[in-house]
Amino acid sequence: MREFMRRGIQKSPNMNEAQLRTFVKLLANEYSLLDSVMDSLNDGVIVADSENKIIKSNRAAERILGTSFRGTSLRSSSLGGSALGEGHEKNVWEHIKIQDIADFVSSVIQNESGQTSKEFNLKADKPEGKNKYIEVSVLPLVNEKKIQGTIIMIADITEKRIEEIKNRRLENLASLTNVAAAVAHEIKNPLAAISIHLQLLKKNFTACNLSINQKAQKHIGVIEEEIERLNKIVVDFLFAVRPLKFEFVPVDINALLKNLYDTFFDEFNDSGITIALSFSKELPKIQGDERFLRQAFMNVLTNAKAAMPNGGFLDISTKAVNDFIIITISDSGQGILPEDMHKIFEPYFTTKHDGTGLGLTMTYKVIKEHGGDINVYSDYGMGTSFKFSLPIERKGAMLLLSDKTFDFDSVKDIK
Repeated sequence: MREFMRRGIQKSPNMNEAQLRTFVKLLANEYSLLDSVMDSLNDGVIVADSENKIIKSNRAAERILGTSFRGTSLRSSSLGGSALGEGHEKNVWEHIKIQDIADFVSSVIQNESGQTSKEFNLKADKPEGKNKYIEVSVLPLVNEKKIQGTIIMIADITEKRIEEIKNRRLENLASLTNVAAAVAHEIKNPLAAISIHLQLLKKNFTACNLSINQKAQKHIGVIEEEIERLNKIVVDFLFAVRPLKFEFVPVDINALLKNLYDTFFDEFNDSGITIALSFSKELPKIQGDERFLRQAFMNVLTNAKAAMPNGGFLDISTKAVNDFIIITISDSGQGILPEDMHKIFEPYFTTKHDGTGLGLTMTYKVIKEHGGDINVYSDYGMGTSFKFSLPIERKGAMLLLSDKTFDFDSVKDIK
């Protein structure tokens, strides 16, 4: 193509009108083919000239970045020409609406950064949306051994990152299973023995009419509290990793959540938290194990309470969408930091000083064992929403590696 253009331009003064028309038509066809190739790419491409003005872009760049470049440049401009159209005076990074990406592109082009590739985690614009992972690379455009511009590559790696996160969760659960038996014997059994002998010691004091002074009572109380805390960690750990025996029966999700509401009402009310229920009428029953589902939802409610130490609002809603029951639990708490979002289901990850980091791991396992899925949306400083999808009919075993999950993107009215 380059050699064809060079030779054509050299010979153009000697061409007659028909030859010029043929040459221009061939050039137009080549540019049209180039545009078609670029628009067929899944990755975004933006090309800028030596003055940092856009001379070409493709549809993928506009789709991924949510910005239209079509009106800002002459897409068929040559490297030697200038970009035309509305906004032609702007530099390429000034057309990019996502500020973090614009700043990165600017810093690379202006040699303020030695990094030429960077990944960005973009928060969803809407509560029902999903975070996007974008990888941006800024490369020099070399023509005839000279840098004559910049190529910006934009790749949407969201599905890749989500798959990596899911695989890491499954790997973590699998690795925990390998040590569960050892933990049970090495920690739980000695804890039980310590607790029993502590109670026997207290009974012996009472039987011998010996009083325990206040300082000793305080020490005993600390020992009992620590035994209880360690025992809870072990119990939660074993629950999270051991194979669970589910007993699937028809479960009324509305009734289960109403029972949890009654259980938590006084505790939440005393903490200044208002609970609002919005249950869909005539909600179909699902096939599930009520004991484990109750524990899964209880873990989320416990976290919601901890996230609202100064009071707040908690919304619990249900609805049927296609073949799934959707349960949404939303709080007005402190929210989750964007960099922590992908870690919340990982074992031992917690932001609470007294947390085990296993509650949401347990919840994730239970929901997956029911063939369901969990989506989490959080705006740091504003609150968090957990959206559970559970299949109405359980068709066969759908365990942790199941691919059948509800597509939240297909529903636009989930709030």
